[in-house]
Amino acid sequence: MSQKQKFNLFPLISIVIVVFALFSMVFLQMEVRRLGYVLLKLTREHKSFQDEYRLKSMRFAKIMRPERLRDLAINRLTLNEIKSGQIIYMSGDKIAMRE
Repeated sequence: MSQKQKFNLFPLISIVIVVFALFSMVFLQMEVRRLGYVLLKLTREHKSFQDEYRLKSMRFAKIMRPERLRDLAINRLTLNEIKSGQIIYMSGDKIAMRE
């Protein structure tokens, strides 16, 4: 190739570089927008999981409150309230102490 032919290719190469740069910018902007939508979706999903966790925690706390457990034990399981002397503490030396 002669020097003149190489010189005639420079405008074509520069146009190709500019077009490639513009396509790259468009692609990157589309990718940023897509990732933004993915982030929005994940944020909403995270909020719904947090709400579900709070709801289940409140239900668990309501179910496990001591008054309800006591009523359940007395009414359904026919257990009685503890009386003095019923609790025996056992230690590692096999000594029992009454309360």
